[in-house]
Amino acid sequence: MFKRARPLAHPVVVYLDGAPVEAERGEPLAVALLASDRTTLARSAKLHRPRGPSCLRGGCDGCLARVDGAPNVMTCLCAAQGGEQVETQNFVGSRRADLLRVTDWFFPNGIDHHHLMAGVPGVQDLLVGFARKLAGMGRLPTNTLSVQSARRLETGALVVGGGPAGLAAASRLAAGGRDVTLVDDGIELGGSLLALPERAGAVRGQHPLGATRVLLGATVVGVYGGEALVATPEGAVVVRARDTVVTTGAHDGVLAVPNDDLPGVLSARAVCRLASYGVVPDGPVALVGEGFWADAVEAAIGAPNVLRVAPEDLAGIKGTGQVKAVALKTATGERTVKVAVVAIAAPGAPAFEIAAQAGAETRFEPTQGYVVVRDADGRAAGSVWAAGECAGVAFDPDAVTGDGARVAEAILAAS
Repeated sequence: MFKRARPLAHPVVVYLDGAPVEAERGEPLAVALLASDRTTLARSAKLHRPRGPSCLRGGCDGCLARVDGAPNVMTCLCAAQGGEQVETQNFVGSRRADLLRVTDWFFPNGIDHHHLMAGVPGVQDLLVGFARKLAGMGRLPTNTLSVQSARRLETGALVVGGGPAGLAAASRLAAGGRDVTLVDDGIELGGSLLALPERAGAVRGQHPLGATRVLLGATVVGVYGGEALVATPEGAVVVRARDTVVTTGAHDGVLAVPNDDLPGVLSARAVCRLASYGVVPDGPVALVGEGFWADAVEAAIGAPNVLRVAPEDLAGIKGTGQVKAVALKTATGERTVKVAVVAIAAPGAPAFEIAAQAGAETRFEPTQGYVVVRDADGRAAGSVWAAGECAGVAFDPDAVTGDGARVAEAILAAS
């Protein structure tokens, strides 16, 4: 399905279920596993359908695995350093042949495991353990987790999201004399533009962060009473900010067609992210959709390897454990075309959740989903501001970067 297009510069070895896998030091574990043709990394709850990475940004469950004894680790957000023990979870049998997959065939309309044989003497107790395994997502950690400290932080501006809009906003606010804290859950700053390393580097170079406090690999869990709860590798941080700038971007778009959850179905942006690490599809790619990321896929892997497909022409995706082909609508029915990967270039859905928790209103846009409502300056509610895709700005590096800088200027002017 995937292969490496260039030799490893700094090779290390990680282990998947005890088997050695070569990786480039610093690349996400999920990238290394895909490059070694380990495409099925997880199983869906209950029906145990095969899952593989589809977004490579921590927004899906396709790369969840046990890493060094810790369950449910998003391997796309875990950088390979060498020696990591990655174990697949939530299966009976093996990673590739999960015996519990039969539930997908026996219960095509779903299964309510909460009431499975409930009330039947003797059988109920037996089925409880089975139901837990059926719906489980891994065993408890191997080692007892240590108690981590929590601390409070006062800051002039909290920027949530380290993509182009967030980098521009943080840079301008810091240059304007604000004490700025930038939070991002990735392994490096850049957001969506990490799929295009040169563009990401250019944005970082044009928008230096100065004395900005950066919490990397951290997640804003929620906003409560005007304070943001941030989970970091070192512990919890409760942040009270004078102004909060939400630049959370957008979730990758999806298409509702049969088998759209098979390993090998990825967002177009994720395919570009893989290519940035030198990992490319090992065969034809069905590229569904148009726009910035569709064009980027063609540029990254070469137009001759790409089959352009209009979303309305995609009838379904063929395969059992991974993508094998696509079914395309024709005037007389359907035709099947063999492909190795399906790249979806559908409009992204604005990631409005944190802004809404902080008090912002949302509005439904038929072509986008729910977007954060803001005024002309970018203010969403009180001291909460929004910039970039979460506020409905269509993705274009220059557009979202400019929007982040513009909102920062409005914040400084309002001070």
